[in-house]
Amino acid sequence: MRLLRIDAGARTWRYEEPGDDRRLTGGRALIGDILLAEVPPTCDALGDSNKLVIAGGALAGTGVSSAGRLSIGCKSPLTGGIKEANAGGTAAAALARLGLRGLVIEGAAAPDWTVLLVTPDGLRFEDGTAYAGLGNFDLVKRLLGEYRRDYSVISIGQAGEIGLHAATVAVTDMFGRPSRMAARGGVGAVMGSKRVKAILVANGGKQAPSAVDPTAFSEARKRFNQAVLENDRSKNLAKYGTAVTLRGVNVLGGLPTRNFSGGAFEEAETLTGEHMYEVITSRGGEGTPTETCMHGCVIRCSNCYPDESGRELVAPLEYETIALMGSNLGLASLDDVARLNYACNDFGLDTIEVGATLGVMADGGLARFGDAASFLEILDEVPSGSLLGRLAGMGAGVAGTVLGVRRVPVVKNQAIPGYDPRAIKGTGVTYCTCPMGADHTAGLTLAAKVDHHKPNGQVALSRGIQLVRASYDSLGLCIFLMGATGSQPALVLDLLRTFHGAALPDNFLTRWGGEIISAEVTFNRRAGIGPQADRLPEFFSRENLPPYGVVFDVPEGELSATWESLPERL
Repeated sequence: MRLLRIDAGARTWRYEEPGDDRRLTGGRALIGDILLAEVPPTCDALGDSNKLVIAGGALAGTGVSSAGRLSIGCKSPLTGGIKEANAGGTAAAALARLGLRGLVIEGAAAPDWTVLLVTPDGLRFEDGTAYAGLGNFDLVKRLLGEYRRDYSVISIGQAGEIGLHAATVAVTDMFGRPSRMAARGGVGAVMGSKRVKAILVANGGKQAPSAVDPTAFSEARKRFNQAVLENDRSKNLAKYGTAVTLRGVNVLGGLPTRNFSGGAFEEAETLTGEHMYEVITSRGGEGTPTETCMHGCVIRCSNCYPDESGRELVAPLEYETIALMGSNLGLASLDDVARLNYACNDFGLDTIEVGATLGVMADGGLARFGDAASFLEILDEVPSGSLLGRLAGMGAGVAGTVLGVRRVPVVKNQAIPGYDPRAIKGTGVTYCTCPMGADHTAGLTLAAKVDHHKPNGQVALSRGIQLVRASYDSLGLCIFLMGATGSQPALVLDLLRTFHGAALPDNFLTRWGGEIISAEVTFNRRAGIGPQADRLPEFFSRENLPPYGVVFDVPEGELSATWESLPERL
């Protein structure tokens, strides 16, 4: 599988053959390899030296359930370190069918806004000036109408154009919606810095590689997909979506509430996945409680949330958004959260980062907890690039500094997701030690059968999950597979062995995960992000979290030792 190297300023391109020894390298691992070898760690993240890597995994386009995640990475303008964000949608499979593992966008900024067309014949540079200033939804509607071909679209909204550090990259889903977000770390701002407004990837290509052993691979894929389909966690996700998590997190006292001042929301029941299911099914129309975001996914945890008349309001509506833009803002209405969610999707903003930022802004007196209109008024300022809109889109760390707010929930300047680390301490360890900044996808410990309020064993728990998840991110595998396949690594290894003919040891996933994280930690250290950054803000260890009065008390010495001995390189 080739890489397509694109010089944005010179408007040239070339294919690169990565070599047989890198046949499994994709997603997060490919991002780490390229950044460590080619990007000066101290460079300006929005300058000419940074590179944007867009990559699928080694199983994209093969019919393996949930193997079509697309990783997008660069040096982050938000954290100053390495960043990989990934999204669902159809683009990873489309690239694979064109014989591409991914794209690398490099060089100086293009002279004008550009649209890139990736086709079986190569790459075309198209004038994107007419699309500047459009939100993702109008942009994709116009592009697909004008180019009149079946494309997957990768795009940025206005937030990416003006370089906001919470800017996302959107990927179209099975229905052409640009609502699958590579959301975290400001990857959209880096795409905007190259003056690339959108990338159209032709669907239906026929260059994807075939399995080394087609019969054995077909059997391995059947076992894998069946294990996912029969898993109880998968069934709950299919019915209630990712918001099925909310009730349990609230009971545990870890649900962000009013800028992380509490861990249980008094109106949480109106935000649960179970309640959302009832609303969607009762309203009918365009709403559906279960939907797939990519070809071949048997989990189907996505949804389409309708308004009272049955018209689509947002798709999907997920747990992290509900936590950060619902309870964290004191909002108890899914309709209100959905409207905030849609605005972020359209403008190209991370709902986690912006939800945390709006909470800080409410503490700073610029909005009111429980008043959705006050938050929507702020978001509506984003496309114009006003001072208030820029403040909302630059992240919680900047907002806290400007407004003098002391409770700012960030690690490495990236906002904490929907699990308060005082109540779910293993995930708190992940927030601290993940090279990406606070990121639940790197190592969520919620499903582990431990006392989440106790510090004992949380570092080892987080470390083990982070190693495996680094490999999943590099293979393009959705993290929601973990409930079914996390305890059965052979299901994944059999796919790789039979499709790619790779001779892999049984501990491959943890060993490779260590190599991936080692590259990321090395990049960060060279960028000046040392172990001192692997800490939560002080208020998490000082302020008792209601209702259980817990604090984050994992010893600093244990945190410092998390990555002292990474697995040896393969």
